[in-house]
Amino acid sequence: MDLPLRVAPEVRLRSSTSGLRAVLVEGPSATGVGARPTAAGDGKEGRGAAAQLVDLERRARTAQETDDVHALQSVEEALTSLHLQNHPLRRRPDSPAPTALPAKEREMLERKALRAAQPPISVFKRAARSKARALAETEADHFVRTLDVAHSLIAQHRVAVLDDQWHALADHERCAVIAELDAEFAAAESCCTCVDAGWDPDTSRSYVTVVARYPGPDLVAERGPGASANGRGMLRRRTPVERNALYLKAIASFALGTVRRVISVAVAVDDLHLLVVRTPEAATGLEPVYLGLLTREDVTLRPPLADPVPMLLAAAVRPLQFDGPADDLVALAPDPAVLAVVERCAEALEDHAIDSVLEGTSN
Repeated sequence: MDLPLRVAPEVRLRSSTSGLRAVLVEGPSATGVGARPTAAGDGKEGRGAAAQLVDLERRARTAQETDDVHALQSVEEALTSLHLQNHPLRRRPDSPAPTALPAKEREMLERKALRAAQPPISVFKRAARSKARALAETEADHFVRTLDVAHSLIAQHRVAVLDDQWHALADHERCAVIAELDAEFAAAESCCTCVDAGWDPDTSRSYVTVVARYPGPDLVAERGPGASANGRGMLRRRTPVERNALYLKAIASFALGTVRRVISVAVAVDDLHLLVVRTPEAATGLEPVYLGLLTREDVTLRPPLADPVPMLLAAAVRPLQFDGPADDLVALAPDPAVLAVVERCAEALEDHAIDSVLEGTSN
């Protein structure tokens, strides 16, 4: 199976603290179109309650350095349960109710318009002053009425813009989908970025392409939570097979969680092309370790508590590469399309590193 794997022409990749970010050269910018159900709270509350990969990696490193068995157990449970996080479906935004100018603001503007429209006339010319004041009051009234019309038109324009943005998302327009997804990833401090979206002419299904930067195998500690003979918590040494199995399970949980997040935002998407990359041990650059095609049906029809590893393996477009008796997960076999995307990601990281050095020099 071949995927239309590429970085869209409108997209430029940049590095961020959590991973890579897509910047649209053309097309709309993300505005947070749509809304989440009120039962789940607003977006910030929902994201704050859910552990993200960047935070989990930091906690895992700290737990390993301090030999904190309870912290290590907690973070490893979180790494393998990312797919259980709730991602409510985006819904069409409610149109804001039409509002008039506040009475105090309207009165203040009318007074200013009255003062501006009334010419300075001597107090001894009563007739001229009365006539000028009457004309000024008429002009001020026309001005305030015009403000009312303008206020109404602005409100109608905002409603029309929201409708257009929602229709673009619901119709799976490329730039709208990329912008909304990457805004979601950035707000959630996710290590993912959307690099392409569109329709596959062969299958007539909509798709998005997401690149995710995942930590290396050392994310899983050589010693893990265990119990002593008397039942007390302790750290015990893991075999390489155990470490690799836990690492694969964590990637599978992350992949499924990413699909759930994507289909909650891109309401019309059918397929997710997911490319997982990581920095090689004792090396620079990036290496691809997983390329899969995960569908909306994969998520909506599977039992929520089912093991995500079989799904990850079944959805792989390129076979995962395992090496040695311990089944170490290594880079995928070379593929031109995959390498082209990885090179674009690596270039973005290198540009960020160069910019950081230059900023340090200038300071």
